[in-house]
Amino acid sequence: MRTDPRPTPETIGAYYPANYAPYQVTAAKPAKIRKWHHRVKDRIARFWGKDVRRLPDIPPGRMLEIGCASGDYLVQMRERGWLVEGVEFSDTPANVARQRGLTVQTGSVESAQPPQQPADVLAAWMVLEHLHDPIPALRKLRQWVKSDGYMVGAVPDASAFDRKLFGSCWYALHLPAHLYHYTPATFRQVLAAGGWDVVALRWQANPNNLLNTLEWWAKDRQRHRTLAFVQWMKSSRRARRLRNWLGWTLGVTRQSGRMEFWARPAAHRPGQNP
Repeated sequence: MRTDPRPTPETIGAYYPANYAPYQVTAAKPAKIRKWHHRVKDRIARFWGKDVRRLPDIPPGRMLEIGCASGDYLVQMRERGWLVEGVEFSDTPANVARQRGLTVQTGSVESAQPPQQPADVLAAWMVLEHLHDPIPALRKLRQWVKSDGYMVGAVPDASAFDRKLFGSCWYALHLPAHLYHYTPATFRQVLAAGGWDVVALRWQANPNNLLNTLEWWAKDRQRHRTLAFVQWMKSSRRARRLRNWLGWTLGVTRQSGRMEFWARPAAHRPGQNP
């Protein structure tokens, strides 16, 4: 599906203001507990199926992130031994990332220059749905990755039941910034046209898309009791186990509305799923 009408490449920047949520910097953990924090966090996330942004089982190498915002993910990967650089559309978060010691270009995928060296992993977390012309962009990105490298990322899943049920209240429509809305089948087709093979696809164990959709729907319909319950579900510590259970259920049933993928350059076909 394609958003129409849509902003032009020249005007879409208005929809990425400085207070855009992905641009905000996450506070770093104290250095003396950082390694301990990573280990515990990873184990808890795996237990609940919430180990988002999972990477293939390869040693740290070179990573390029498209749409790196203020650099939170790149900072995490740098701490884990990766050589990192990024590309960010908006100047304000790109400057923040550079202040954190990161190498970051400002500009769109279309205008960006190749990385210093081909990447082992190209990361595109919630990025491909923002591109005006994704297939040429994917072909360009294909040239920036080693022949045996990976692209990892995530996109909303427009085949989720809550999109069909709640229509224009579906949170992941994110209009007008999301220009394309993919199903698993159409996503594979677009990546194939761009020179990539999807080798792994999984759904995040995350209830937020459904809860935010319900919140918007309840506000729109003035369903005050439903709104109060959803807001309690989103924020109450007492509802944490229920949120975890809901997220796990949505993940295993492929209905969370958030697909994570691994893809490899189409010429590289050594086997099946990693």
